[in-house]
Amino acid sequence: MKLSKSKKNPYKYTATFEAEIFSCGVGGESFISKASLDNLESLLPKGVNYEDNIDLLGVAFNAAVVNKFNKNGDGIDSETAIAYTKNFLHKPTNIEHDKEIIVGHIANAGWSEYGTSRIMEANELEGYNKPFNIALGALIYKSANPTFAEAVENSVDPKNSTYHSISTSWEVGFSDFVLAVGSEYLDEARIISDPDEMEEMVGSLRSYGGSGKTDKGEPINRLIKGKIYPLGIGYTTNPAADVKGIYMKPDEKQSIIIKDKRDKNISQSEKTNVNLKKNNSMETEKVINELKDLLHEKKFSQEAVASMTSTFADAIKEKDEEFRAELTKEKQEKEAMASEQEELKTSVEDLKLKFEEAQTKIAEYESAIKADQAVARFNERMDVLDQKFDLEDQDKEFLAQELKSIDEAEESFASFEAKLETLWRHKSKEAKIEFEKQIEARIQEEVEKRISKPTQEAVASKTDEEILDGAETTEAAVCNSNEESSKEEQTFKDKFAAAFDRSNIEIS
Repeated sequence: MKLSKSKKNPYKYTATFEAEIFSCGVGGESFISKASLDNLESLLPKGVNYEDNIDLLGVAFNAAVVNKFNKNGDGIDSETAIAYTKNFLHKPTNIEHDKEIIVGHIANAGWSEYGTSRIMEANELEGYNKPFNIALGALIYKSANPTFAEAVENSVDPKNSTYHSISTSWEVGFSDFVLAVGSEYLDEARIISDPDEMEEMVGSLRSYGGSGKTDKGEPINRLIKGKIYPLGIGYTTNPAADVKGIYMKPDEKQSIIIKDKRDKNISQSEKTNVNLKKNNSMETEKVINELKDLLHEKKFSQEAVASMTSTFADAIKEKDEEFRAELTKEKQEKEAMASEQEELKTSVEDLKLKFEEAQTKIAEYESAIKADQAVARFNERMDVLDQKFDLEDQDKEFLAQELKSIDEAEESFASFEAKLETLWRHKSKEAKIEFEKQIEARIQEEVEKRISKPTQEAVASKTDEEILDGAETTEAAVCNSNEESSKEEQTFKDKFAAAFDRSNIEIS
């Protein structure tokens, strides 16, 4: 987006569009059904006698689709296509965009209907926003590269391994573009031309190393605008194309008929080198014999014919051996990869099985640990409650059921224990001991009161004289009197205390 224009080259960018060749024979009866794309025959180079010029092949093809974006995320609209299609005339054709390997030139240009290849005129395309094809006609120089010409001839033979393998990829220079977001079809996409917004989104373009999707997952493409400069086409193989369409008339040795049977143009796919290696020994011999006949017709000397055919045969043999070695290597690599994948799959299955077994054992171990912990926790809590409360068998059964429903959290048990202390206060061992102490103290206090009360009353009823008389008469016999009194007093106290014994008292 920030590149500046050069005075020598005003086109900052280039884009390529790949399609398949659809050739048509010139002169003679066509063997192709009218239902096929013989509509392109009118684009074949005019004024060429192919019988006299046996070193030329005439081809026609839908080169690109307008108003629809290719696999590289590039496309052009109707206005650009109408304005610049004619500039393809007389531009060179090469192999794989190698500009040093020129094999022909473009001799005719026009447009065809998308899906039928019916030739369309410029006035018909004014304001037309649906997909249509840029269609071109070209000449191939057989003498410039006989090997390539042979590859084109083989690609029209249904019995040949290279059948339907030749495609075209045209290249164009351009100065500006905008973004088309939301669809691969131009009429369904929204156009973004604001420089700041484009600057934020341009990194998502495939041509800028992006995925061809916005952050929201929408398709994002580059719509070529401004002045464009068609640079020519390159012939290439396109094995990923949906349908191939090159045919040769079997009764005309030098006349090739290439028709397009596709319903639509194929977007550009990844480049692959033209495959010129697939020849068996019978095909090689046939090609060499045809070359000899051609050289003899051109009145080359016997020595020149022998030298050229020998060189050509050696080159074919070398390439064929290289190709077969490459095929063998590729096959071995695929087999080794398949074997490794199978081993890896088996290893993964074994690991999965072992992992599942380990998970089961761990789960069983954890379950056993939890069970042991639950039993220990239950016993511990029962001991705590048994030490705190004076429990009967029914109480213990009740606690056992309740403790099973309490979770492992200490807070839960503490809450349950607090409730029991309130509800079972009368069963608390500590409370019972304290209560017993209080009862015992009260009994002792009451006994002391009862013992001291009769004595005080007897003393109070006597006069002073009686008390003195009594003191005199008991003087000589103090010991016996004290002993007797002591016995009577002790006996009375014991009897009184026994009457107030804890076992004889019931407190409600």
